[in-house]
Amino acid sequence: MLVGMRTPGHRIGVDIGGTFTDAVVVAPDGRLAIGKVSTTPPDFATGFFGAIDAAAARLGLDARGLLSATRSLAHGTTVGINALVTGDVARVGLLATKGHGDAIRIMGGGGRVLGASLEELLDYQRSSRADPVVPRERVFELDERIDRDGRVVVALSDAAIDRAVDRLIAAGVESVAVALLFSFANPTHEERTLARIRARCPGLFVCASHEVAPRIGEYPRMVSTVLNAQIGPLMRGYIEEIVRGARERGFAGEVLFGQSEGGLSTAEQASRFPLTTLQSGPVAGVVGSARAGREMGQPNVVVTDMGGTTLDVATIEAGRVAYRYENEVVRQLAYLRKVDVESVGAGGGSIAWIHAQSGSLRVGPRSAGARPGPICYGRGGREPTVTDADLMLGILSPERPLADGLRLDLAAAEKALDELGARLGLSAEACAAGIVEIVDSRMEDLVRRMTVQRGADPRDFVLWAFGGASGAHAGLYGRGIGVREIVFPMGDAASVWSAYGLTRLDPACTYEASVALRTPLDATALAGGFATLEARARAHAKIARFESPVVLRRVGMRYPLQVHEVEIDCPEGPVDARFGERLVERFHRAYEGRYGAGAAYADAGAEITSLRVVMRSRTERRPLAPAPAVDHRAEPVGQRGVYWRELAARVETPLYEGAALAPGAALDGPGIVEFPHTTIAVRPGQGLRCDGFGNLILRLAERPVDGATAARAERSVHGGPRRDGASVGATGRGAAT
Repeated sequence: MLVGMRTPGHRIGVDIGGTFTDAVVVAPDGRLAIGKVSTTPPDFATGFFGAIDAAAARLGLDARGLLSATRSLAHGTTVGINALVTGDVARVGLLATKGHGDAIRIMGGGGRVLGASLEELLDYQRSSRADPVVPRERVFELDERIDRDGRVVVALSDAAIDRAVDRLIAAGVESVAVALLFSFANPTHEERTLARIRARCPGLFVCASHEVAPRIGEYPRMVSTVLNAQIGPLMRGYIEEIVRGARERGFAGEVLFGQSEGGLSTAEQASRFPLTTLQSGPVAGVVGSARAGREMGQPNVVVTDMGGTTLDVATIEAGRVAYRYENEVVRQLAYLRKVDVESVGAGGGSIAWIHAQSGSLRVGPRSAGARPGPICYGRGGREPTVTDADLMLGILSPERPLADGLRLDLAAAEKALDELGARLGLSAEACAAGIVEIVDSRMEDLVRRMTVQRGADPRDFVLWAFGGASGAHAGLYGRGIGVREIVFPMGDAASVWSAYGLTRLDPACTYEASVALRTPLDATALAGGFATLEARARAHAKIARFESPVVLRRVGMRYPLQVHEVEIDCPEGPVDARFGERLVERFHRAYEGRYGAGAAYADAGAEITSLRVVMRSRTERRPLAPAPAVDHRAEPVGQRGVYWRELAARVETPLYEGAALAPGAALDGPGIVEFPHTTIAVRPGQGLRCDGFGNLILRLAERPVDGATAARAERSVHGGPRRDGASVGATGRGAAT
């Protein structure tokens, strides 16, 4: 069964995270079933199918029964990015144009700053550029040359290719990247090289720059091709394993894979171009939020996804996500069209440590991951994490098991935090409070950087918080940036939102070309460029049998002599002179929208640097519809001692069963709302209500703590004093530096 065949049935999205693997099943009637299991590195496929098994059990089915009744199975994978980050990649050989073999080492002159932290940049003596993605001894040059207009200046011979292949074989390479000069203008030399290599070495993974990144810019185009080749063999084997496993378990369709730009691709496309799968999980969460947000009447959203390893942040304006075309990957600049998501190493598994020089407490970016995980998981972890701190403070409960029936060991977490705190002169509780404050401050900084520092007013947005750890922290990292409400989408589904987002994505393909068109625009050249790309996109859509395919035309534009471009959606209608005028008008408006009123300079003219055609399958889905909401107060089901920094004390706090909250239910903080897969902390002065979509909406307007509450807090203190005799409440900020 191909991508676009119309069949009834379930939709499944599976997202593999650093700590847990999530599966979401959307039944034909719109019901959701969630499966969550521990991630299983290095055999990620075990966790993939384990999560489906868990979701099937929630529906009263086994995996075969579910998969045989499934219409769409989509996967967001971290296998490629994990391999690049850890360096566990294939041994790559690079073929470059004669005289240009060192472009990969020169790195466009920006090697020292790419991906470097502020501390590394300021400490110049200790900072250095990243190593090139391919060592010089595995870079081989071909005697050929094509000029910028696509004309052959130096012909390429079969003998030259054969000599290069002999050297590649002697070097023991496992894959080959071909990146020849100006191949995007004329790919014939790269195509000939690919065919020759495949004929001689049929099992070797080979890719070329005109396929991976057909854009002007030698260094990033070369890097993109090499990165694709580095993860190609690994991803090809992994994708084959997933496809084979799904087929053996009864799935008759085609497994689809998330793309970094927010669509779905076939297994064959993902195997050829695995670079496009990087960050496909977080991207699915963002695009799913944009589509769900439009249906829920929330077009302006700040997305925050806090998992076990990172916090991912993106913005959605007027229901549309933003894209980036140049991205830093493992401290290299690559051409990768990706939804604009920024990350910081701040998650539930982020490790707390003491800086050797300053003696101050730090958190992250290192993470305990799935194995060994936080100390409280009991899997051999030895360094305290954010999750251990949340457990120590009472936000999390040792009585409620996590996925896989995993119970949290409070005594082990407290012992580790006590030992770490002793080195700082703090109690275990104070140390935990400091860890939480530090990690929340880091996350708040990233949210501010993605909004305020980009000219967006957070007061115009709603903050969406999802991922397994967001519920415990969003009330803190959200309130400092000015948003008024935080939405935890669809209750427990917030913990697996990226997997849910995969069920909202459509198959898509993008074709692009570099051009150089200046105003007044040549309508004939513009129309011809789009026609070529649309023909390729339609051919792909026909083979994949897209449902009701939709064509989107976009251009990259800039003012003359500028470096960075702004993407513009093209107007509808024929590509004629009026089309060009309307396109330029849109560019000026978009430029001012991004950089501020008065930033545009129409008298300078404009130029188009790239054309893009996006072909998307328009898949029918049941729209989200709210249920009737009746206002009422939620009833607690118990209480637990929780340390609240606002009260400087541990207070007996009401507990609420999240699954029992009906539309219209409301409660005031402090309170803890517990779901099977996530916990939401409603902090003092905050309030929570459930809307008709099942969203839990946290109100951030703080109310003052009255005297009775303060007195009650004083009587309910369970934690001990600091080792230096100061009160526990005085240590909350003292631990953060």
